[in-house]
Amino acid sequence: MPMAIPREALVSCLIALIAFNLLLASSAVVTASYNLRYRYLLNIDGSASISIIVDGISDERTIRISLEKGYIENSLMAFSSEGMPLPARVTPEGEVELDVSGLSDVTVEYDAYVGVVYEEVVINAIIHPSGPAEVILPPNSALLYFNGTPQVETRSDASGRYVYVILKFGSGGVYEIHYLILSHTMTPTTSPTTTTPPGEAGVNTFLLLLILTIAAILALITFIIIRRRIGGTHAEPLVETGFDERDKTILKVLSSGEIPLTELTEATGLNKSVVWRRLEKLRSLGLVEKAYSRGKSVYRLTPKGLKVLKELGLE
Repeated sequence: MPMAIPREALVSCLIALIAFNLLLASSAVVTASYNLRYRYLLNIDGSASISIIVDGISDERTIRISLEKGYIENSLMAFSSEGMPLPARVTPEGEVELDVSGLSDVTVEYDAYVGVVYEEVVINAIIHPSGPAEVILPPNSALLYFNGTPQVETRSDASGRYVYVILKFGSGGVYEIHYLILSHTMTPTTSPTTTTPPGEAGVNTFLLLLILTIAAILALITFIIIRRRIGGTHAEPLVETGFDERDKTILKVLSSGEIPLTELTEATGLNKSVVWRRLEKLRSLGLVEKAYSRGKSVYRLTPKGLKVLKELGLE
């Protein structure tokens, strides 16, 4: 006669099996890891162009990355290391979900509003990177305040006309950065490059930061005095918040006539995905239209775009 297995023994075996499966699942989560590196290019309107480099992907099929709360709809694009676009979905929880099967690293790019603008010149930005982050202030702006312990340095572009303040945070966190816009110049078409010799980096960086800080204080005082004097005579801008210097650069280039996307990218010196997103925004504002010429798509200014160009003095 076969021996009956006690009920208590069956329950114990079932509990042990469930615990073993949970242990396997938790082990898989622990071993599934990748690295995140962030780059914030801050703008004068409180927005930022954000790049997230994800590397060290191993066995993951899908990953989720948190986006800034001020994410601008339809601005997100994802690429493989070869530059191929990847399908991406923004979840209701404010995360981007990516299919990374067979990939070791990907790049995510998007725009978001991360700052509040005060008196049109002072911007208080708050960012939430989940890993090391490089933050680049607009050209020729002054750093007023920051928290954390970032490495602070200055760089200039190839022409030497534009100086950038750059903060490098070594880990993720919540960081607050205040900066002052000193001049509303056109966005440069070259990237910032380090020009300070290694032996003089500390002294020159300190002097540049000191000069920018003094200029920031003087500019802020001057702006407040002028604003109080002109009072209600201040003219409202034609285009509402969200229209920044890169949009002006694109309008300026389009003033020469119809231009394909590739040529527009080369002429502005901006990233192709950035130019495409900006064109879509300008189209939604009725300033730019898309047309077809000789079998390929081109972009050109609308009558409204020409009017804005003239009123901004960009002709």
